[in-house]
Amino acid sequence: MSMNFIPEEVKKTGNYFCTWDSQCDHINTWKERPQNFTSRDAMCEEFLFGKNGLLNSFDGVRKDLIVVLDDGWDVPYGAKDTRVFGSLEADPERFPSLARLTPAGRLKALSERIRALGYKGLGLWVPSQSQLMINGKEISRTPEEERLFWEERARWCNEADVLYLKVDWGEHSDDAAYRIMMTECVRKFSPQTAVEHAFVGHPLFEENGHGIPPEKAEYLKNVLPASDYLRTYDVVHELKYASTVNRVSICLKAAKDCGCDTVLNIEDTALIGAALSCSIGVMRHELEKVRKYLPLPPRMASESVCALLWQRTAPPFSAGRTELHISAERLKDVWRCPERGPGYWPDVKAGDYYVTAPAAISRNMPLPEVTAKGEKPYVLCSVNPENGALCVAVTPRTFVEGIDITPLSDIRVKGGEPDRPVGIFGRFESLCIEFEKEAQGRRVFAQNLLSDTAQDITSLVTLSGSRLTIPGSVMLSVGSPEEPEKGIPAVVIKLI
Repeated sequence: MSMNFIPEEVKKTGNYFCTWDSQCDHINTWKERPQNFTSRDAMCEEFLFGKNGLLNSFDGVRKDLIVVLDDGWDVPYGAKDTRVFGSLEADPERFPSLARLTPAGRLKALSERIRALGYKGLGLWVPSQSQLMINGKEISRTPEEERLFWEERARWCNEADVLYLKVDWGEHSDDAAYRIMMTECVRKFSPQTAVEHAFVGHPLFEENGHGIPPEKAEYLKNVLPASDYLRTYDVVHELKYASTVNRVSICLKAAKDCGCDTVLNIEDTALIGAALSCSIGVMRHELEKVRKYLPLPPRMASESVCALLWQRTAPPFSAGRTELHISAERLKDVWRCPERGPGYWPDVKAGDYYVTAPAAISRNMPLPEVTAKGEKPYVLCSVNPENGALCVAVTPRTFVEGIDITPLSDIRVKGGEPDRPVGIFGRFESLCIEFEKEAQGRRVFAQNLLSDTAQDITSLVTLSGSRLTIPGSVMLSVGSPEEPEKGIPAVVIKLI
C-alpha cells in the first residue's frame, strides 16, 4: 500500500509569493524601455494575469501562498519621487480593467482574481508613510490626520479582504511609534489583515558578534509586539544564508526577551524557514530556469516548494514563546564581489565582504552537535510545539572560492518523538537523531517532498534504541528530486 506523508490541509503560515524579484527579472526583457522605468514598472495587469502571466505558476502549492504585490502597484509608471508612494490605490494605467472602480473596489477585484487562480488571497507592499504628494502638490499631515489616513486604508483592506500588508521603507521606516500606529489602525478596522513590519537596514549590515546598535535594539523591542510577522529584511544573494541566520538569531533573541507572539519572516531563504518554523516570503519563480538574462544563476523554485509543503505539517510558530538556543560559535562567510556594471543591486564596490553568524540555532530542543574535518555548515533545528514534528536543515556557506557550498559534516540532534514526522533539508555526511523515547523495531519510511509516495528505507539506515542514523547518501536516493545534483535534498521521514 502506498503512503503519502504530505497533508492536503494548509495551516496558517503567513507564507507568500512576493512579486519583486520577478519584476526585476521581467523588466530586463523589454527591448524598448523608457529611460525612467525601473523594476517597479514591470508591475501591471498583464504581468500578473496575462496569458504568460506571473501567477500562472506554482501548481500544487498556490493554496499555500498569499500573493503580495510589491513596490510599484499603486504609483504611476516612472514614479521616482518617494513622496507619491503609499496611496494604496491600484494605479488605473497599470490596471485598466479596474480604473472605474472605487479604491476599495479595485483592491476587492484584485483579491477576487487572485483567489480565483487558487491562491490564498491578496497581500500588498506598502511604505511606512502616507502618500505625501498628490497631483504634484506636497501634503503635510498632523499625527491625527496620519491615523485617519491609515484608518481609511484599513477599511479598504477590510472591504477587499486583503490578507497581508508588507510594510517596508518610507518616511517613518525607523519610527517604531509610527509603525505601531499603522498596526493599531489595521487591527481595529481590518482584523483579518496580518501586518508585517521589518528589521530595516542595508543588505550588508551585520552585527558580526559585536552587538547591534542600541537604537536598533530599542526599535526591535517596540516593533516586535506590534508585528504579526517581522521580516528579517533584504540580503545580498551571495551571503543570503549567513546574513539571514545572523538576523534570525538577533530577532529571535529580541522576541524571546519581550515574550511576543510575532512570527519571523525570513524572505526567500526557505531552508531556514522550514528548519526554524519561520514564515517564508518566496521570491524565486519557476520561469527563472528558462530565462537567460538574469544577473545571477537561476534559483530552484523546488526548494521553496519543498519548504511550503513541509509547513503543512510543521507551520511557523511565535518567536518569543518557546525555548531558544543560539551557538556561541560563529562561522565566517566571505563574498568576493567582482567589478559590477550599472543596475546591479546592491550598489557596492568590488572587494571582499564578510558576515559572521552563529554556527547553530535550535528551538524547543538542544543545540545540534556538529563535527567536520574542515569547515562546518550552519545547522538549524526545531521541534514544533503544535504537533511535535522535528525539522533539521543544513544550509550552504559562501567562501572566496564560491557560493552555496555545503561542507559535509556528521550531525547529532536530540529531541522529538519517534511517532512524529521528521523533516530533513540539506546535505551531510551523516545525521543521528536521538529521540526522547525508544524506537527499536520500527520500520523507517522516507518521502522526497517533491514526490507523492513514501518508500521503505529501513535497510539503508540504522535504528538502535532511541537513535536513528541516516547516511547522507540516503537523502539523494529518496524519490526523484528535480536536478538532484543541483538542488538541496528535502525529505520527510516517519517511523511506522
